Amino acid sequence: MTLQQLRYIVEVYKCGSITEAAHRLFIAQPSLSKAIKDVEDEFHITILKRGRHGASFTEDGMKFLQFAHRVLDASDDIYEYFSQGQPKEKDIYLSVSSQHYMFPVDALIRFMQRKAGAAGYVARIREVKTLQVVQDVLVQDSQIGILYVSDLIASYMHRLFEKNNLEFIPFYKFPPYVYLSKRHPLAGQKSLTVQKLARYPYVRYEQGGDPYQFSEEFVIPEICSQKVVYVTDRSTMFSILSHTDAYNLGTGCLIPSVASDDITAIPLKGEFGGMTIGWIQLKNMSLSAEMEEYIRLLRESLCQVAHVRT
Repeated sequence: MTLQQLRYIVEVYKCGSITEAAHRLFIAQPSLSKAIKDVEDEFHITILKRGRHGASFTEDGMKFLQFAHRVLDASDDIYEYFSQGQPKEKDIYLSVSSQHYMFPVDALIRFMQRKAGAAGYVARIREVKTLQVVQDVLVQDSQIGILYVSDLIASYMHRLFEKNNLEFIPFYKFPPYVYLSKRHPLAGQKSLTVQKLARYPYVRYEQGGDPYQFSEEFVIPEICSQKVVYVTDRSTMFSILSHTDAYNLGTGCLIPSVASDDITAIPLKGEFGGMTIGWIQLKNMSLSAEMEEYIRLLRESLCQVAHVRT
């Protein structure tokens, strides 16, 4: 497999046909078809389903396309980085993947405020599903990944990290909290139980076909609701919580500068263990001074919230 073959496959997807892609790439159509067939043979998959009405991407082909985009993006980054020599002092780059938490955003805001006088910087934060956090760090789309490990799934997650040569560095351990609107019928309670929540809608982050070990919320087997709503982003989550009697489970880390004023967090009563929030990176990977500064800001955000609640 070569970078050129990956570019060919991406171009076919963009054009919607092999004929048009070959025209734009200035190569013969048979040569393009052979290049793609060579990749299929190498990985023992079918990328394109060929028929009388043209070619379309298979399920494996779409997955391969995702990896192709990442590899080509990384290749472009390498070229841009080294073709201009070593980065100057003004060059600042941060790349982070995270589950749907508020404190990474708060830390990024404060990082940007500190760097207001910098000549330039590039920062990227991706809020994605748990498996994508791990994958982003593995392929170095992100320098670090932010996620949680609960007592219930700790053994499983640490085996996953070890298998993939990842290091998990904990920030802080939180008991489970219930997020709900300040106008919710239960909002005045000092603590809540699973039984009290049973009649209300449970809003969760969509995990697709991923097993429960990769859930972004605190996993509590006793939680059972006839009303469940799945969302993919934090803004939608907060909007639903603000305007309905639904609830969500989490760390209780409501960062004032990021969270909606309509949402409150109430402790969930019971022996459920805790949620250890931390970050992952490739083992023996050196982090830039800017990333280390950002990690310190992450820790400060979490510690401030923990201090307020204790």
